Amino acid sequence: MKQWLKWILGVSVLGLGIWYFLVKDYQYQVSFTSDQPMGVLFHHILDWENYERSDAEISVISKKNYTEILQRVQSADSSFLYTWEIQKSSDDKTRVTAYIKDEKNEFAQKLMVPFGKNDFIKRSVENVKTVVEAQKLKADAYKFHSIIDSVVQPTYCVFLPLKSSVRQKATTMLEGISSIMEYIKGNDIPLNGDPFLEITEWNEDDETINFNFCFPIKRLDSMPYHPTLEFKATEALKGIKGEFNGNYRISDNAWYYLIEYAEKNKIEVEKFPFEIYLNDPHTGGDPRKWKAHIFLPLKK
Repeated sequence: MKQWLKWILGVSVLGLGIWYFLVKDYQYQVSFTSDQPMGVLFHHILDWENYERSDAEISVISKKNYTEILQRVQSADSSFLYTWEIQKSSDDKTRVTAYIKDEKNEFAQKLMVPFGKNDFIKRSVENVKTVVEAQKLKADAYKFHSIIDSVVQPTYCVFLPLKSSVRQKATTMLEGISSIMEYIKGNDIPLNGDPFLEITEWNEDDETINFNFCFPIKRLDSMPYHPTLEFKATEALKGIKGEFNGNYRISDNAWYYLIEYAEKNKIEVEKFPFEIYLNDPHTGGDPRKWKAHIFLPLKK
């Protein structure tokens, strides 16, 4: 071998060694792909501690909305960092990669990982597998489909202004429905359509929403007073709409499908989801047969 080739090879090996032992900030990585939107997978990973089957303690250190999560996983005397990166792949699927670091045995793991499946590798694969399996179970619980251009027709409604986390949206609605229905029934006011929810503010960083829980009613010449309920005539809204089948507690998953659809098709929308509920959850039945229309309005 010529001297200059040996020199280049030596420099390359040295550079690779420096990168591997001194620059590379993880010892192993595991990836998977999904048909779910980035936002759905982002929140699923944030929720990892709620479906983890072992005695591990999982805490969120930092996050960047829909693209990156840093978690610490502690079990007995072990401590691991999981950096999850979420991105769209060229085939329009969502690719998730977990970069995993053993905080207490960093150098030793870098020595051992290239030479076989030690306990660290097995545990890393198993943890990511837990996330994937739980995600598949969640995906089987609902369906979102048939996205089209649409218009929400104007109506007159009685509504209750509410605030909650995105996750507690349905629970908060249930807590307020009795006062709305007591008012409607107590004053013999005819219903004039399906109940709906309109988001008026969505803080994506702290995952809180302000929203109006609305029931379309026939407008009377004089509406009886109520101390907490409000009334208004809504305007027609142009936007994109899809059909959601599943428990309304998780209908926010549909928001991310619509957001990705809008981004892919270069449609400018407002992030003020609008949900119209076509089934009464109190009647029971299989939630996967419930229907709701989920809507995102166009930017004005």
